Amino acid sequence: MPTIAFRTVRSRRAFINAPQVKKVLEKALDGEVKPHFIDEFDKIVANWKHKPVFQGRKFITADAIWVNIFPTGANKLIYTYVTKGTRPHPIPLSPKAAGWLAFMWGGPGSYNAKTGPGGKFGGPGTVSGGSMTFAKQVNHPGNAPRNFESVIRKQEKRWYSRTMENAWRRAIRAMSR
Repeated sequence: MPTIAFRTVRSRRAFINAPQVKKVLEKALDGEVKPHFIDEFDKIVANWKHKPVFQGRKFITADAIWVNIFPTGANKLIYTYVTKGTRPHPIPLSPKAAGWLAFMWGGPGSYNAKTGPGGKFGGPGTVSGGSMTFAKQVNHPGNAPRNFESVIRKQEKRWYSRTMENAWRRAIRAMSR
């Protein structure tokens, strides 16, 4: 005769303040989850000339457990502009410049970005069929948001759930010792 096994699901809210549980969860977040997600963000900017440095913070509350990965360093604004997008804006000549802005231009649509909206990565980041152009001011057309965070969140959701579920199992076993 076949048997059916049921796994009881306990309210985790009751366990979150136990020191053994918190210790195991923090170890999983610091040792597995944060490095994994930082590596995922590093892959996105692997071929960038001005790479940001990524760091992470863990949060453990009675209602949720999560990790926040964020850019730091001198190039964090560049990452923010790419991932969140920009509106059309003028690029004025800086006072330090020698009088002209110089850039490659081949017309609208001639730039092949290294990244694209929706998680497309690996473009050349160059202007095709362009020539050197000089101007006092440029009206930048803006760029579409790349939404790197949501792409990574979608790709790594199952991995994160599995890793944290295993951490909960280890934590509950630690309590029973």
